[in-house]
Amino acid sequence: MDFITSKQKEDTTLARKYSANMNFTKNEVAGKIEDLSNGTKAKLILIKLVLDHCNVLILDEPTRNVSPLTNPVIRKVLREFGGTIISVSHDRKYIEEVMDEVYILNENGFSKEK
Repeated sequence: MDFITSKQKEDTTLARKYSANMNFTKNEVAGKIEDLSNGTKAKLILIKLVLDHCNVLILDEPTRNVSPLTNPVIRKVLREFGGTIISVSHDRKYIEEVMDEVYILNENGFSKEK
C-alpha cells in the first residue's frame, strides 16, 4: 500500500477502495510487489497513476490480462479520470464506456470513428 499512497488520509482511503474494488487480497496488499502477478502489478500501477493525479495516461490494452470481474472497475476508474487518456484497445465495451473520441488505424492512416 505504501507504493501507491502518500501520507494523506484521502489518498489512503481511495487506495484501499480501489484495491478492494479491483479484488486485491489482503496478502497482495501487504506483500511485496515482486510477488504479484503481471495483471495485479498492472492494476497497482493504474491505481498509482490515478492517485498521483497524472494529466495524461497512455495505455495499451488496459482491460487485458485482468480478471473479468475487475474490468468494470477499471472502466469506471478510467471513465472518472480527469485527464486525457490515449489508449490502444480492442475491447469494445471499454472503448464505448471510457473514450470520448475514437480513431481507427488502417492501411490509409488514422480516421475518426463516427
